[in-house]
Amino acid sequence: MITRNQKGKILYVGDDGRERGREWFSFTHSQDGQHTLRAYCEIDDTEVQRDVVYTMGADWRPLDCFNRLHVKGKFLGTGWMRFTPELAELEVYNVDLGRTGQRIKLETPAQSLGVHPLTCDVLHLTQFDHARPEKIQTLPGAWSSSPLPNGASGPWLENRPLTIEYLGPERVTVRAGTFDAHHYRFVLAPNADGTPRSEECWCRHPDYMFIKVEVRGFLKNTVYELVSLE
Repeated sequence: MITRNQKGKILYVGDDGRERGREWFSFTHSQDGQHTLRAYCEIDDTEVQRDVVYTMGADWRPLDCFNRLHVKGKFLGTGWMRFTPELAELEVYNVDLGRTGQRIKLETPAQSLGVHPLTCDVLHLTQFDHARPEKIQTLPGAWSSSPLPNGASGPWLENRPLTIEYLGPERVTVRAGTFDAHHYRFVLAPNADGTPRSEECWCRHPDYMFIKVEVRGFLKNTVYELVSLE
């Protein structure tokens, strides 16, 4: 059996320097080209706990995903998602929705799936086409399990197109070490009061390993930093 395995830890640190959450993750890269992410996340101030097992094809596009949520110490919901080129489907049990599901015919095949670990934010970037000259590109086939920035609802599938700007290669030092990374920015709408929002990401190619994310204008201006990697 030939596989490649990675695991690491991310810390969530606010502008005040205080740790506000953490994430443990692992990747298995299988012989057939599939990639499986396993992630467990904790967000202290909003009391969110999240378990995710998410598998992608060799092209990094979503195949299936399991997501389980606790909020404020209580179970909220659990769901299993599956994608084909023509269909997105979800089986879910949620304390408010009960047992239900979705079957959504796709006009555009799913390109990426955000289930709200920080590692998943970076995985959207796998679909940026570096062979094209445009430095700003929109992914019409981006999907999300929750419209909330902390992902504390559902899970429930929504098509949420993403616009990404590529800012170029950059050497980045974090607590896990110094990495030759690639720098991206999500182009985000402003807050309701007109103040700007931004999310910038640094990852390593070709495995799109998470290095760092910086968020401004929401989620308490947090830096998410890789602190260990094996």
